Parts: sequence; C-alpha cells; structure tokens
Amino acid sequence: MKIKICGITKLNETEYLNEAKVDYAGFVIFEKSKRNVSRGQAKELMGNLNPEIKKVAVMVSPDQQMIESLKPIGFDYYQIHKELKKEVLEIVDKPVWYAVNIDNDEELAAKESFFNSLDKELSSKIEAVVVDAPNFGSGQTFNWRKSKRLKKAGSQSPPSTILDRFTFVLAGGLNANNVAEGIDIFNPDVVDVSSGVEGTDGKDKALIDAFVKAVRQ
Repeated sequence: MKIKICGITKLNETEYLNEAKVDYAGFVIFEKSKRNVSRGQAKELMGNLNPEIKKVAVMVSPDQQMIESLKPIGFDYYQIHKELKKEVLEIVDKPVWYAVNIDNDEELAAKESFFNSLDKELSSKIEAVVVDAPNFGSGQTFNWRKSKRLKKAGSQSPPSTILDRFTFVLAGGLNANNVAEGIDIFNPDVVDVSSGVEGTDGKDKALIDAFVKAVRQ
C-alpha cells in the first residue's frame, strides 16, 4: 500500500515526509487553494525531498500553457481535477492521475465516456484514477458505503470498469482513524491524505506518523 501526502507548502513538512518514508508528495498549483504554491516554491520544496519520494503536481482544469510551465520543474506525475482536455493530454510529459467524484453519477458517466473515447496512445498517458470527495481538499469523505461497488479488482465485490483499468488512488477525508476502514472497503493501490494530517500550522509530524502507521499496520 503506497502513501501520498498532499498539499506540501513548507520545508519542515518535506522533512516529515522524508522521515516517514512516504511514496508521493503532492504540490497544489491552484491559486484558489489555501495550499497553493508557486512554481518556484514547489521546486525548492521538491529539492529537499528524498529522491525516492515521487513528486505530484496537483492542478484543476489545466490548459496547455500551464503544463508547459511545469515541465522544467521536474514533477513525476500530474494530478488533474475537473476537466482534462485531450489537447492537454497530448502534450503531457509525465503520467497523469485523473480525479473522479464518484458520488456524482453524471460526472462519473461523463468521465467514463471520456476514458472510452481516448485512443490507445492517449489512454496510455493516464496511469491512475483518484477517487475523491465532491469538494476535493475539503477533508470530507464521499459516501463509502454507497460506493462499495467501486472496489478494486481482487476484492469481494465486482470491480468498477475505471478502477480495473487504472491504478486506484483513494482520497477525500482520510485520516489515521478511518484509513484502515477505507483500505478494507476499497482495496486501493494508493491512499492520499492532506487535511487529515494537518494541525494548526500546516502538516503535523505526529499526525503524519499516525497515518503512516495506520496504513502500514
């Protein structure tokens, strides 16, 4: 089970991630987010991470210009929420994690249709589906019990078409107290946390350590 800590904004937070030996660090490139960082800040923070930790740029409906501006920074993945345009997918130079709100049946159907419309070359650029809450970054979970049908292949329930095709990243309201239940229900490949490991001043070392311990146990 791999772990992603998202919304990194400070150098001391990168040290927490290094010590916890997580797998992914997420950097939000979205001005409306309280966790937004500039490209320069992201590059500095990424330079303080252990090389083994993969770096993820988290964006909302990016255009081609944004993708081009991120290429020199050295991200390992692009995580995209809301709209993913084909012309953006054509120019990305790193694997894409595409976020899906599974509580919204209309959105889920639209994104399934989008996946199905892609040719083999473009489809191969999407590595993972991030299953998130309706308001990403809100610290709220989606309706886990309602969404049991979206378990990953190998679980007891029939797998979702989307989750069967891509790496499954479980996000939305996770914390040390509920992540074991989320893993038990969905059998994801990656768990993704942000607000669930935040204290009064950004990411909290004790909360990160508790989350990592809960996942690895």
